[in-house]
Amino acid sequence: MEITFVPAPSDAPLDRMYIIAATLNTFKGRKHVDVQIFRAETDDAELERLQKLDIVSAPDPSVPPQVLQGATRDAALRYVLEAFTEEESRSLAAYLENRYAGHIEKLLVCPLDLPVPLGVGPLAGIGEGKTTGIIRFEAVPDYPLPFAVHGFYDLAAHDPLSAE
Repeated sequence: MEITFVPAPSDAPLDRMYIIAATLNTFKGRKHVDVQIFRAETDDAELERLQKLDIVSAPDPSVPPQVLQGATRDAALRYVLEAFTEEESRSLAAYLENRYAGHIEKLLVCPLDLPVPLGVGPLAGIGEGKTTGIIRFEAVPDYPLPFAVHGFYDLAAHDPLSAE
């Protein structure tokens, strides 16, 4: 299992800014499945602290206006709340390596790009569907971390293991 850890800039405006992506060898009949891993529980008190920071920017100009309907600054901040602190990300990476090293090809831990553009929303807000879903890591027996972790995947974006 290859782990890449990119440190946050020393002048980062917050501690909770590491995002984690994993590539699974195989998952549900697909190969090289990308999973976006995120903190599953957010804290309204922490949201209030983030509201005081200038970390949400104007929307990306390439995003069509109809896609931005209903986009809020709080939704963008809730996306930030799904990120990990450095300590949490290192603990999670160690757990994933210990428990799933044979199943994970690579793990990338890197800082968020700040500011976050308006229109970005929390991964927890994406519904599960025919090809999309959520892995609930904390539901596994003997899960040792003090915070819940989920992983979002989209099987439609990956090749099947064999020709269908």
